[in-house]
Amino acid sequence: MGVMIVAGVAVMIGVIAHRVMHPHHDVSISAPPSGSSTRLALPLGEGEHITAVTARPDGMMAVTLGRPGAERVLLWSPEAGRVMAELDFGVPPSAP
Repeated sequence: MGVMIVAGVAVMIGVIAHRVMHPHHDVSISAPPSGSSTRLALPLGEGEHITAVTARPDGMMAVTLGRPGAERVLLWSPEAGRVMAELDFGVPPSAP
């Protein structure tokens, strides 16, 4: 019986430590008021298309855009409706 109590306490301490180190954040989405809608636009360049989208735990999205000869990644915040950062893998400009 004593061994079961010690094991149960150890498991509880482990679960509490895991939850403290790995918090789970619930995401709540609210609908816009009836009769109105929100349009979010992602800036695409000439000939670009979305090749991948990855959701991040902080609510932002990493969006990979591609076109012939170039690719870029946007860190996009849907809540703010704007690009927070951009990483461009394009062809370097030619030297004069």
